[in-house]
Amino acid sequence: MLRMEAIEKRYGGVEALTGLTLDVPEGSVFALIGPNGAGKTTAIKVIMNLLRATSGFAEVLGADSRKLGPAQLAQIGYVSENRRLPDWMKTAEFFAYCKGFYPGWRDDDLAALVRLYELPLDRPLKAMSRGMRVKAAMAAALCYRPRLLILDEPFGGLDLLVREQAIESILERVPETT
Repeated sequence: MLRMEAIEKRYGGVEALTGLTLDVPEGSVFALIGPNGAGKTTAIKVIMNLLRATSGFAEVLGADSRKLGPAQLAQIGYVSENRRLPDWMKTAEFFAYCKGFYPGWRDDDLAALVRLYELPLDRPLKAMSRGMRVKAAMAAALCYRPRLLILDEPFGGLDLLVREQAIESILERVPETT
């Protein structure tokens, strides 16, 4: 499902990743754990082709991560660390925008997640709390049932109830997902 071989990433003289090798088999749950600055987000960004590795090789869904195309991206759910969302959009507009990128989008799953997360569809994203914005990002990443779900510290700074709700919704919606 996901493989990295001898990945290195340098920012000038700073080594963010040094020889990272990992293999994540399909259907597994895998966590990158380490202190701040250990390179976890950098590794994820290399996997998602948001950063180029200085050296090494990464493969996602059988494709070179540097060449991910629509077919692969439509199978990956990604919630980034910074959770940047188009603040000017209302929640319903955000979901309508996302839907166009994912052929497997399921309106019934979205409706269930909107109810579960109590998301206000008529409110601009910029007017929502951090927790509600995370819920909106999670709903958009889950409702097309991705084969691979990548979460970069999605629960950081969230209250316990929101964390539990998000974890339960992940396990219910995408039990076959890596």
